[in-house]
Amino acid sequence: MDSTHEFDPQLEALISLLDEPDHGSFVKVREQIFAYGSSAVPLLETAWENTFDNSIQQRIEDIIHNIQYDQVFLDLTSWAHYGSSDLLDAFLIFTRYQYQNVDQDVIRKQIELIKRDIWLELNDNLTALEKVKVLNHIIFDLHRMQLPTRQVSEPRYLFLNNMLESRMGYSFSIGVLYTILAQSLDLPVHGVILPGERYVMAWLDAPGAVPDNSARVMFYINPENRGGVFTRNEISALLKKLKIPSDDKIFRPVSSKTILDKLLELLSYLYSMTGESKRINEIEHLRSALR
Repeated sequence: MDSTHEFDPQLEALISLLDEPDHGSFVKVREQIFAYGSSAVPLLETAWENTFDNSIQQRIEDIIHNIQYDQVFLDLTSWAHYGSSDLLDAFLIFTRYQYQNVDQDVIRKQIELIKRDIWLELNDNLTALEKVKVLNHIIFDLHRMQLPTRQVSEPRYLFLNNMLESRMGYSFSIGVLYTILAQSLDLPVHGVILPGERYVMAWLDAPGAVPDNSARVMFYINPENRGGVFTRNEISALLKKLKIPSDDKIFRPVSSKTILDKLLELLSYLYSMTGESKRINEIEHLRSALR
């Protein structure tokens, strides 16, 4: 804890009242602490460390979580409604829902290192397929990104910090990371969400970061198969198998907002598997920020 941080004496006094036995009085104290927002968190963390009373620690944890959750909601709203389409920003906000104190600069540096490794292998003379080969080699061979070794329902495999630390993630998250890396190098790679919430990438024939309806999809990339390339015909076969009518929208890239919404939906599903209903309600509220 930074000892040079100046704490508000009034805030200190409020935090000292968190052992208030009367529920009505406690609620008033809690609301006044909430009003300080994220600036109250360092002092709350210090108070948590200095008490051995489990009920007070629980109250502090709940207040910190709610303050930080509100901040995530505000950041998500700002990202969704003020013209940002940056997928990395969205993925970081998503990760902060679970890991409030994650060091975003560290994550950006880790991604920058992977990007640099890809950049060193790329050149303008390579074909689109050869560039995908470079991406696959760096992401899956050099940096060893892989799927969980067995089928599990664990939210941690969705989050960016865990994926970069453990080199393991669900194909949806690996696909989003792949998209972020490709786009950071101005490669025309964009997310596509197939039925069954399968995340794949489309390589477009038009350069630039923004896909439009005139851009043709040259081929698709499957993160579940270490970046294996496939065609529209295979998607058509999947739709036929699932008895889903073929619609051109299914084959097209989606917006960053849609990708983030699907990530949140998937997270909600994983929490429903563990019976954490409070989380499901919180995530549904976060999804409302995107609409």
